[in-house]
Amino acid sequence: MKLRLRTIAGTVLRPSAAARTASGTSGGPTDRTAGRTPSGGAFRRALGVTAVAASVVSALGAAALGPAAPAGAAGAGPEAYAVRGIDSYHGDHGPKEDQAFDWKAIAGSGQSFVMLKATQGTGFTDGWFARDLAGARSVGLIHTGYHYFTADQDGTAQADHFLDVLHREHFSGTAPGELPPVLDLEQCEKAGHRLQLGQVKAFLQRVRQVTGTDPIVYTRRNIVDECLGGTRELSGHPVWLARYGTTPPQPLPGGTGWDFWQYTDRASVPGTPGRVDASVFHADRAALRRLAHQG
Repeated sequence: MKLRLRTIAGTVLRPSAAARTASGTSGGPTDRTAGRTPSGGAFRRALGVTAVAASVVSALGAAALGPAAPAGAAGAGPEAYAVRGIDSYHGDHGPKEDQAFDWKAIAGSGQSFVMLKATQGTGFTDGWFARDLAGARSVGLIHTGYHYFTADQDGTAQADHFLDVLHREHFSGTAPGELPPVLDLEQCEKAGHRLQLGQVKAFLQRVRQVTGTDPIVYTRRNIVDECLGGTRELSGHPVWLARYGTTPPQPLPGGTGWDFWQYTDRASVPGTPGRVDASVFHADRAALRRLAHQG
């Protein structure tokens, strides 16, 4: 998914050294809609977080970052984080949306996780979701599906559509290798309808009720401030924040940092036909495995 949004300066919060030992160009993102061909707080508290100063590094694609530093190493740019992954939707499968990914090559390039678009609104299902999910599973990539939330439709109905598609693909969000399902919040308004916090909460509550896990929320501080009144009610979820470049994303209101950081939409990753979105995880692989019910 991509957000066409202006960037905001932020402060990065990283796992403390003790937690690490224990746990073993700014740019605007682009809207990817259907029409265009641990709970977070508890999880971050368990890791332990501390503020560090930002530094400037080159913002390149995940495959071009060079040898990865250990999780939480000095430096605020994406290359300071060892655990990397991509996200994808139908439009990443070439100009005609007909090119399959080489999942063995993707896994071999050093990716640890993948987020796949599953649904949008109350009726759209991404045509590549089932095949990409099967591909990610076949090579042992930690994985999840995401739902693009539309401002003009009922939140509970959108959640039910999302959950139906996940169920069809035998995805529960709690099986080994599965990250919690993801809610993608990047649309402030559609067809004269503004994004409503009540509808967002209804979606999150239904997914939590059915799966027994708190969904990951993908968004950006601007969306929460400008579209959701600066609510602090999302800070209890794992968060996946977008900010393209070398400066980490600003935490959500009431939050302490980020769990995943989408830092580019121009990563060159073996096994994909073009450029894709790339993200880093805020801790080490052991922590990611725990979030994915593997530890």
